[in-house]
Amino acid sequence: MKDVSSDQQAVFELVRTYKSRSTPTIVVGEQVMVGFDPERLDAMLAE
Repeated sequence: MKDVSSDQQAVFELVRTYKSRSTPTIVVGEQVMVGFDPERLDAMLAE
């Protein structure tokens, strides 16, 4: 877990790597979820 409120490097990674300016941005393997969807998160974790 990275805290974008206190870690400038984490902000750069969020924007550059994941093209996101929103939190939460959840990364599981190659999958990226912007926002929170518990059903989708369960599916991502099950793979």
